[in-house]
Amino acid sequence: MLEFVDAQDMARQYPDTFGVPTNEELAGIKSGDSVKVSHNNERFWVTVTRISKKGVITGRVDNDLICVQPFKYKDRIVFETRHVYSIWSGKPIKIKKEKKA
Repeated sequence: MLEFVDAQDMARQYPDTFGVPTNEELAGIKSGDSVKVSHNNERFWVTVTRISKKGVITGRVDNDLICVQPFKYKDRIVFETRHVYSIWSGKPIKIKKEKKA
């Protein structure tokens, strides 16, 4: 397995400036979702094709990369949920509006 940045560890080290998905959100990752990971100081999106019960994710790189990497756009990579920086499921986010007084 390639060495990806541990996003959960980064959040523990820098809690005031570094946010990551919650354990509940990570547990909800499913095939078809897009997740952001980091390798060699480059963050990029991966489309999830499979996730195991132990949190091992298989997916395809979903954008062109700028840095030299051992993989490229559309390549299959494997990583763990702890490496996930953010999740996009394609669902719109509902924002609660405050009621005016």
